[in-house]
Amino acid sequence: ISSTPEPDTSSVPLDNATIPSAALQAPTVCVYLNKYGKVGPHLDARCIQSLPDHFGPGRASSVLQQCVQACVDCAHNQSSVFSCLKPGHGGELISAYFEQQHHTLTLPAVNSVTYVLRFLEKLCHNLHCDPLFGSQPVPVGGVHYDSRTYTGQRSCLQIHLLSLITIFCAFFDFTVV
Repeated sequence: ISSTPEPDTSSVPLDNATIPSAALQAPTVCVYLNKYGKVGPHLDARCIQSLPDHFGPGRASSVLQQCVQACVDCAHNQSSVFSCLKPGHGGELISAYFEQQHHTLTLPAVNSVTYVLRFLEKLCHNLHCDPLFGSQPVPVGGVHYDSRTYTGQRSCLQIHLLSLITIFCAFFDFTVV
């Protein structure tokens, strides 16, 4: 009696039932920086250029904090970024120095990768700059959005699909090109 060997399933994607629950509860995210767009009146273009090409992969709340803190740190006046933010509860802390004193603000708790991307998109909109953050690497030369045609809004379906791709890529430790 001969037996057929089991097929190699190591490269077969897992479904939600086989992904560990901890991975679903604490999404891992990698947010890429667009260094080539217009940074608007509040951010320093040279400082933005000196930032890393991406933040993460890491916990969504931590990556959000790193992105927001980078905006604060690259601001001509840190209070201008702080004024765009509403204090939240349960999230990471960011800090700034303005009016000759240190200020801190707690970000909202992050419950999804989609939330991170939407939060950063709204922050860029409020800072009057091109979208600086995204779920895909930015090619050399970057992506520039014409302010007359770019509305700053994506459909919920686009954001949801980007989130699913980001979670999948982070879980399997690869990047979609």
